[in-house]
Amino acid sequence: MTTTSARRPRARHLLVATVALAGLVAAGCSSADLKEGGIPASAGAVPTLTTAQVEGSKGELDRIVADVMDQTGIPGVAVGVVFDDQTVITQGYGTKKAGTDAPVDAETVFQLASLSKPVGATAIAGAVGDGKLAWDDTITTYLPNFRLSDQYVTRNVTVADMYSHRSGLPGSFAGNDLEAMGYDQQQIFDRLQYLPLEPFRATYDYSNFGMTVGGVAAATAAGTTYPQLAQQELFGPAGMTSTSASYADYLSRSDKALIHAKVDGTFQAAFTRDPDAQAPAGGVSSNVVDLSRWMRLQLNDGELDGTRIIDGAALDETHRAHMNSRPEGNPSEPIRQYGLGWDLSQNEADPALVQWAHSGAFTQGAGTTVRVLPQLGLGVVVLTNAAPVGGAEAIADAYIDTLLHGTQTQDWLSLWSTRFAPITTPPEIPVPANPVAAKANTAYVGTYRNDYYGTVVIAEKDGGLVMRWGPTQATELPLEHYDGDVFFYVDSPEVAGAKTPLAFQFGTGARASSLVLGSDTPKGSWQVLDRVP
Repeated sequence: MTTTSARRPRARHLLVATVALAGLVAAGCSSADLKEGGIPASAGAVPTLTTAQVEGSKGELDRIVADVMDQTGIPGVAVGVVFDDQTVITQGYGTKKAGTDAPVDAETVFQLASLSKPVGATAIAGAVGDGKLAWDDTITTYLPNFRLSDQYVTRNVTVADMYSHRSGLPGSFAGNDLEAMGYDQQQIFDRLQYLPLEPFRATYDYSNFGMTVGGVAAATAAGTTYPQLAQQELFGPAGMTSTSASYADYLSRSDKALIHAKVDGTFQAAFTRDPDAQAPAGGVSSNVVDLSRWMRLQLNDGELDGTRIIDGAALDETHRAHMNSRPEGNPSEPIRQYGLGWDLSQNEADPALVQWAHSGAFTQGAGTTVRVLPQLGLGVVVLTNAAPVGGAEAIADAYIDTLLHGTQTQDWLSLWSTRFAPITTPPEIPVPANPVAAKANTAYVGTYRNDYYGTVVIAEKDGGLVMRWGPTQATELPLEHYDGDVFFYVDSPEVAGAKTPLAFQFGTGARASSLVLGSDTPKGSWQVLDRVP
């Protein structure tokens, strides 16, 4: 087995853009398409809803949530529903911490993970509308020292490029691994220049730190920090009093849901997740009361309760298709596009409906989603305090399906559980048929370095090997031998069975000449750490 096939996802800091929430770029969207995101609805009549129907759906929503919680074991859920510019339902279910009787209510604050992306895009739209920047301003206009590996891209990449995942940064790992190693935001920004790029503006690659660069550039344009920008442009004016882009603010809340990952088969509050390094991409915390106000603002062109909060044209741009996110080479897939911080698609329960959506997840214990159906004036947000198992998405889609058709037309939990399985259930590692013994520990012990990862130390401890990495090598990870010069380590303890490989390379000497990390990605010099003499 090669190290490539053995590779496990770096799930520890994963912020999920789920497989059903991607997009296809639209050519020549007109202004009339903006409210529908440039997504052509399929043939068929658009269904109708009444306030009485939505108000009368509370009992069915309760049954859907109870069923999903029962089948998944999710400890706590909160749901917000808006319709016709009114908040109709805000409801909490279950507990804020497993094993306690502290109930989730409508005011309970959850970490949003990647649901932070469309929330943050709204805040930046506010700054755009105020004339503090334009979506098409280049990153280096505000961050003049920012560099990528291609000079042309460095000079031309814009805030909109970063917010639509078309910068060329390889999103599956760009910066996420450095965050796991303990590097701070500026250190991560500085090291992105050592990564190879995908084709600029021709490749959709979901990048947390690419979007974070865009958010920080926008905040710099406004003369402030990103958390302050979000507060000034959106949270304060919209009356979102329990919402923040600061982890310290989340920790300070008395009414907050703790995050839960599965430990020995049950959800437990065993881990924490500080997302400040990528605050624009995943650092917002909020509750369904505030997010219902935010959904109403989306549906009402930036106005809320008769007050203009966000410029309508700047907000519309976030709902317009900017990048194709349908899997390449699969034209049978539904139309999928990415706007600015938003997934744009046809609704799965009724393709006649355009949908603005996004999901978020921390494998340490958060799963969230939002669905906005502009043709109906309907918005649904679901927050859970459990690792992503598809529960939030199943609740949202089952509820919308029932509103539209009177019943669920498919098993949404089964569908979404299957989609999320690769994240929470790593594939088994095959046992080598004829494993090769490792060399003596002294062959591997040493200090290795490159510009992207910095310094990694392999040391002997208690007869085995450990890896120390990060700015100060403070994180110590035991190595488990696999086959020959390939070892495994665990950097995502919240994902049972997840192991990441590393491989040593040898030249002519008896000691390893280099260490290879990131073996699930295209080979390049950035992955190879050379031994320091």
